[in-house]
Amino acid sequence: MASSSSLSRVLNLSPEDGSLLWYQSIHVLEHIWDGREHPILRVRRGHFIHAGMEGVPVEIIPHLTVAGFAGVAQLASIPIDRQLITALVERWRPETHTFHMPPGECAITLQDIAIQMGLRIDGRPVIAPTGGDRAQIVEDLLGIRPPNSAFMGSSLKLTWLDEHFSHVGLHNQNPIQLTRFARAYILRLIGGFMLADHSSSRVPVRYLPLLEDLEITGQYSWGSAALAFLYRELCMSTNIDRSGIGGLTPLVMLWAWDRFPFLSPGDPPYTQNDLPVL
Repeated sequence: MASSSSLSRVLNLSPEDGSLLWYQSIHVLEHIWDGREHPILRVRRGHFIHAGMEGVPVEIIPHLTVAGFAGVAQLASIPIDRQLITALVERWRPETHTFHMPPGECAITLQDIAIQMGLRIDGRPVIAPTGGDRAQIVEDLLGIRPPNSAFMGSSLKLTWLDEHFSHVGLHNQNPIQLTRFARAYILRLIGGFMLADHSSSRVPVRYLPLLEDLEITGQYSWGSAALAFLYRELCMSTNIDRSGIGGLTPLVMLWAWDRFPFLSPGDPPYTQNDLPVL
């Protein structure tokens, strides 16, 4: 029978050199090792009415394709394995931005987000302008002026977008209206899925000017922005006091299925032809 000292050497998950992983004292793994329970994380994702493999309105698919969001839109309502996400967060290290596995370190890369989500990873950096009249910006690009109650600071509530842009049939009378609906759809996709924050109920208005010309929108490196945001969410979620995670969490799950096939379900919720691979 193994001695307690040898067993400790085998099971000790603490860093050998504490000067390298300086967040260990607040990392969830430290608390698990001390016998504290780590609840399953809540995945922050806004209610997305038109999403999924069959839910993207066909009328705006050309708009989404030009803007570079056709692939990721298909995955907006994919079921999430919260247990898997939680287990991976426990192995994420903010100091190195990598997952620490028994064989070594690994990470989600730009190549992964391009292949799994179909998002562009080169081109213009996503730098959103700040300032301006928030209500006027929305009215100019979406055709409807929201009341003050529709805002939370500089962000627009997703419930307001859901209320006014849920049915494409009300916005397809002419190309201008359809383009406005496509902008609203992409804005909801950004705030409720790709860059969902801890509330997953709002989206910064500053992203809307980037959607004015959808051809130019397609020149931005949205994949880089989404991956950077996801890294930030992974880092914050390693804190024992955090109960949820935002960002593009389906990417974490799909990456794990691809890199660790034994974790993937026997019947995944899509076929090979459905994947937005390049």
